[in-house]
Amino acid sequence: MCRDCKRPQVTGLCPFGSGELLVADEQNQKLKRFSLQGEFKGTVPVPSGVAPVSVATVGSKVAFTAGSCLYLLNGEGGLVWQKALRRGQASHAVVGLGGDRMAVCVAGQLEVYDLEGRLLEKIVPEGSGERCLVFLANHKDGFVGSDWYRRSVVLFTRTGQLVAECSEEQLGECQPGAVCADATGIIYVVLRELNKVVAFSPSGKELGAFLTAENSIDRPRVVTVAREGRFAVALSNGTIHIFRIRY
Repeated sequence: MCRDCKRPQVTGLCPFGSGELLVADEQNQKLKRFSLQGEFKGTVPVPSGVAPVSVATVGSKVAFTAGSCLYLLNGEGGLVWQKALRRGQASHAVVGLGGDRMAVCVAGQLEVYDLEGRLLEKIVPEGSGERCLVFLANHKDGFVGSDWYRRSVVLFTRTGQLVAECSEEQLGECQPGAVCADATGIIYVVLRELNKVVAFSPSGKELGAFLTAENSIDRPRVVTVAREGRFAVALSNGTIHIFRIRY
């Protein structure tokens, strides 16, 4: 059983292992493991006093951010290294790249690190001088991110070339929340103000609502696509709901 001192505040989700979810609970300073059926599988230990925000698996290791630091843990939760990030935004989203690298949002651009903590490159999305990427996910051969400066969702390649941009008008005049994408390239965006998750095609075309209050979701926070076509959404009350994606 998962025992918490405070109501969970889920700030990060990612697939973990062969059929689990790894959940960043900032409020309780934990990385929790759950099966896709909701069974608690334990935790991945984090350094004392550190509250994980964004989390990603990188091969057999786990990367997460907290404050202005990037951490890499081994599979048992042992600290491999930690690295201070440049300040400029309140939180830093991280994603795994190919099992041996990770990309983290820092001041409107992405910094790519290897498993030894070496900075390999910086990816500068077009127009990054006016961007603030708060949420990030892998998308086909590039990335999708929520830009809180432009209040848009931006798709760009691994070299930073702009593929498409979903405008504030396309997002119901709302600030975009968490994003993720499935294997087909469909993009899912949390619109917390409208209490829904909406979908876009790989080219940024509107596909309509994916989840709404009719699906028993209330104030969604973060999302991810897990194995076996499962879609996970964490709500503001700390609960996580799992849906099957139907194509």
